[in-house]
Amino acid sequence: MSGQCPNREENLKKCNCDYEPCSRKGSCCKCIEYHRNNGGKPACLK
Repeated sequence: MSGQCPNREENLKKCNCDYEPCSRKGSCCKCIEYHRNNGGKPACLK
């Protein structure tokens, strides 16, 4: 596997993130890890 989330396309249908250049959009585990490590919350948890 290439490391890309196998559910990415389905996740994108429900993703409410409005930060367009984000490389983690649709890869929820990467997004949550990024925000957790930086003391924030992703849009889906706000």
